[in-house]
Amino acid sequence: MRRRASSASRTAAATLPGYEFGWSKKGVDGSGKCTIAVSPKDAIGVHGVLYRLPVEEKAELDILEGLGTGYDEARVTVETPTGPREATTYVAAPAHVDDSLRPYSWYRDLVVAGALEAGFPNDYVRRIATAVAQQDPDANREARNRADMPCGETP
Repeated sequence: MRRRASSASRTAAATLPGYEFGWSKKGVDGSGKCTIAVSPKDAIGVHGVLYRLPVEEKAELDILEGLGTGYDEARVTVETPTGPREATTYVAAPAHVDDSLRPYSWYRDLVVAGALEAGFPNDYVRRIATAVAQQDPDANREARNRADMPCGETP
């Protein structure tokens, strides 16, 4: 988030009950990207972080995240330590969902690093970390993205 919206400020950790986390959003590179989907059977829900960002940065973030070209926007009610809050999130557009997709290993590791930094529960982080991933065929892209991870290391 810091790279995509430099003025964004973290406001709270949150959980979104009734949803599950997955890798089924088709990325422009052909790999699986993060999304959430309604799943009343998933008792864990989705862990995340709420950010506040200036209105003028929202349009830029929408472009970077692919709003309207892969992701839709959804209003959800999340649970925070201080009670329920309304939030806006990105959800894969139905035409861009493919359950057979797998993330690149560097992308999965980046998501794990973010989950660790946010202090998500260990079992939840382990679920993300053990997702089946694929090797990125573009070694340069993988090297660039791994270099951008905290401390330039994988989790």
